[in-house]
Order: sequence, then structure tokens, then C-alpha cells
Amino acid sequence: MLLLPAELFNRTFRRAPDGTVHVALLRRPPIVLVVALGVIAVFFGALVWMVLAQAGTTAATQGPVPYVIAVVFGLLGLFFLATFVNALTAIRSRGSWGNRECVALGPTGIFLRMQKADVDVPWNEVTAVRATHTNAGNAVRKARAHVPILRIETAHRHWDIATSVLDASPNLVYTVLHFYWTHPGARVELGTAAAQHRMDAHAAS
Repeated sequence: MLLLPAELFNRTFRRAPDGTVHVALLRRPPIVLVVALGVIAVFFGALVWMVLAQAGTTAATQGPVPYVIAVVFGLLGLFFLATFVNALTAIRSRGSWGNRECVALGPTGIFLRMQKADVDVPWNEVTAVRATHTNAGNAVRKARAHVPILRIETAHRHWDIATSVLDASPNLVYTVLHFYWTHPGARVELGTAAAQHRMDAHAAS
């Protein structure tokens, strides 16, 4: 984690209440993955065009079936297109010093700066910091994907951070968040070299 002045990532996001914070940056999506998403989106778009172009031209393509197929391919194409656009946005917002996506913490709380979350969570509102996974405890969805996440909870809502997008060690981020959540007296050192030495020592251990 990096000890940084809050203004380094406040040109697009709001500035954190604390002047100096400890920042865990989010990792940019791999270029290969982004290109693959774009190619798949174009592929499904081409399939839709081909199916619609052939609709009604032969006996086998009469009726609603080609249009149903086109709708299915179109929905799949839209999904991959949306994912492609989201990945492009993440490349920009996770790679620029002036537009940083990150998880940060300081004496007053935890600061989330992400595409779907731009929020300051005061320490006194945090009810839990968990290392868990998606669909945990949901018997109905137990067959669905279980993605490792860090979860920050308050009385009324929670925020999930996939460990795969953290550019810092997920274990370090969880340990630091949990430590300062459960040790209010130690929060005074946040934003100082003392806290950074603690984090660096843990990262090296």
C-alpha cells in the first residue's frame, strides 16, 4: 500500500476527507482480455447481421426462428460489448494518476474510489470487514461462481472488492483494514510514516 496525498486521485473522484491516506490501487485489466472481449462482441454482431440477412430467403429460414436466434445472439453481443466498454473504462481509471481507482484508508475512515462506488465510510459506521466470496451463505446460489472478495459492511449496505483487481496483496489489504477497524486507538497513526512502516513490515513478513 502507498502513502499518498489525497489530491493525487481527486481530479475525477472527490477528495478524501483526510489529507494523507494509505492507498491500495486497483489493477488494470489485461490488454489481451480487453481485445478478446471486443472481438467476441464484434463476432456476435456479425452473427446477428448474417442471421437477419438470411431470414425469409429460404424455406428453412421462414417464420420467427431466425429472429429469435438474432435476439439471442444480440443479447450475448450486448453483454460482451458492455463488458468491453467497462474494461476500457477501467484501463483509463486505474492507470491515470489523476483518475485513480483504489481503496484507501485514513484516520477518519475507508475511502472507496471505483467505477460503481465513490464513497467515504467513517470508521464508526463500519460493522464488519470480511474476507469472503460471492454468494457466501446463499443456498439458492451455491452452484454459482464463488469469487474471493473483501467486504466492507455498515448497518445498511456493503461494498465488495474482488481480490483479483487489487494491485496490492489482498491479504495485506484485509489485514490492514481489519486491524484498524478493530483497534480504534491505533487509527491516529494513519496518514503517518508509523502506519506505513507497520504495513510495509507486514507486507515483507
